[in-house]
Amino acid sequence: MDPTLDYINRYLFEEEIDELNINTYKDEAALQDIEKPFYEILGQKYPPAPNEQLLTSSKSDLSSISSSTSTSSNNNMLAESLPVMEYCRGIEEGMKFLPNINKLVANFKENIVSADPSEVKYENSARFKLAEKDELGMMFPSRSKKYTSDRDLDILEGRSSKISMIDSEEPIRDDVYDEVLLDHGDHQLKGEIWSLRETLQLEASSGVSKEIQGGHHELYTLLIRCSEAVAIYDQQRAQELLNKIRMQSSPKGNGIQRLASVLTDALEARLAGVGSEYFRRLTAELVKSPDIYFLKGHHLLIRAAPFIRVYHCFSNRNILNVARNASKVHVIDLGIHFGFQWPSLIQALSKIEGGPPKLRITLVERPQPGFRPDKRIEAVGQRLKEYARSFNVPFECKGIASQLESIRIEELNINDDEVVVVNSIFRLREVSDETFAIDSPRDRVLKLIRQIKPQIFIQAESNRSYNSFFLTRFRQVLSTHAVFYDLLDSTIPRRDMERQMPENVHFVPDIINSVACEGADLTYKPETLKQWQRRNLRAGFQQLPVDLDIVKECKNLVRGGYDNRYFIEEDDNWLLQGWKGRVLHGVTAWKPKLEEGC
Repeated sequence: MDPTLDYINRYLFEEEIDELNINTYKDEAALQDIEKPFYEILGQKYPPAPNEQLLTSSKSDLSSISSSTSTSSNNNMLAESLPVMEYCRGIEEGMKFLPNINKLVANFKENIVSADPSEVKYENSARFKLAEKDELGMMFPSRSKKYTSDRDLDILEGRSSKISMIDSEEPIRDDVYDEVLLDHGDHQLKGEIWSLRETLQLEASSGVSKEIQGGHHELYTLLIRCSEAVAIYDQQRAQELLNKIRMQSSPKGNGIQRLASVLTDALEARLAGVGSEYFRRLTAELVKSPDIYFLKGHHLLIRAAPFIRVYHCFSNRNILNVARNASKVHVIDLGIHFGFQWPSLIQALSKIEGGPPKLRITLVERPQPGFRPDKRIEAVGQRLKEYARSFNVPFECKGIASQLESIRIEELNINDDEVVVVNSIFRLREVSDETFAIDSPRDRVLKLIRQIKPQIFIQAESNRSYNSFFLTRFRQVLSTHAVFYDLLDSTIPRRDMERQMPENVHFVPDIINSVACEGADLTYKPETLKQWQRRNLRAGFQQLPVDLDIVKECKNLVRGGYDNRYFIEEDDNWLLQGWKGRVLHGVTAWKPKLEEGC
């Protein structure tokens, strides 16, 4: 079975334990003693106990968009800040005192954006909420779901209280994790893949997936025309087109309908002048969302598409090749997330003849909001430590909560007696390029990697590029994500309640940022594989040939039950993956060029 699935299942089991711990916490007196000083510091009145509170407020708890934004926007934006009235038990430490915005109402006719639905006339107005929760409490764009009462809003906000907490005293490894994570062969995973495909076939035969002829072309045309109206801030024309698009789009429809639903939210936010705020709030809630959401999304994506498995296989096999004769191996992972790929590497290292080397992993991840920016890194580190102990692999782990461009080489503690590997899977695209900075942060990261002098630098990237001009960029976003949504529509049943998870995690943030934001607020700056190749060569790296044995193993993964429209090929030292003939991603390996005279 695939090791990644093992890790996901173990993590999901741990999520249930965490939920139980939160729900069984009974010491109200002790809890109040801890809370009251923080409320006093914030100058707020300590709220009554939950059983004493009356949910009679006609408004949901909201916070304002930052005062600087509202000042600079003058009368273009109206935001209201209300005191926090209800304490959500279980939210970690100081995060429970931070406000959140769950919705935003926009009336383009009167040029009003407000956090209070009562201040906006619903007639002839467009609405979107900054974020809305699904069944698991995950925040995602609303897709124009209309709320009907304050009680509905209270219910939606109340579901934000679930925050994962990992207690070091709880078991961090068990049979559930091992069953999916560790390498037992691919028999069970193939069974899950075929089961998913059979469900898809049944759905198609029942008529659920029947397409409406001409619907794709009409939606594409409406989206392009709407982007043109938004580009010149023609609010009346844009609103007319947005209304037409919303009537034909759905977050639970086919691929283009789902994509159109996301794009209309992004266009509406841009037209209202709150695109950057929309994206920041969305990503902040994404970070705070329960781990179970990400894990189930990854689990589903692994069964539907081979991409993640191929990148992990390519990376781990290359690391094993440089580690076989080493006594110490230091992996610097630029973007650890949940550490899905490393337990299988630990297992493989334990099988090296003569004994495993000492494995040292430096986990780098963006800091989380709140008083524990390295919380997720610590949790992943503890779990990996347990796996290393069980396989008798000497292990050391260090976490760094930092933006990649802010890391200093001194923080990495590079030793001369260790084989060093740098691993970056789809993370360098999130580092700014030279478009808005003279000293390119992206080039600074590459310079740091070269200073590290790794034996191998493994890099996976998307094969796309976004233009700085809005209309061109919108067409690029539409074209690129139409392929991704078609891919999911062809491999995951529409009735699958978990299908929105990979969409919301992997695609929605990119779409919202690229369409709703502008200038320095553009977070996603992807480049084509050719552009990355030129950039890395300029930075002083040389590209390594792809190991043909690794190519063969990766191809076998793709042929292990996945849709035959996926393809994997080697070209120009890249291992390429794609769908229906279009190259979507690539992974390759580099090493620093030797200095002249060395």
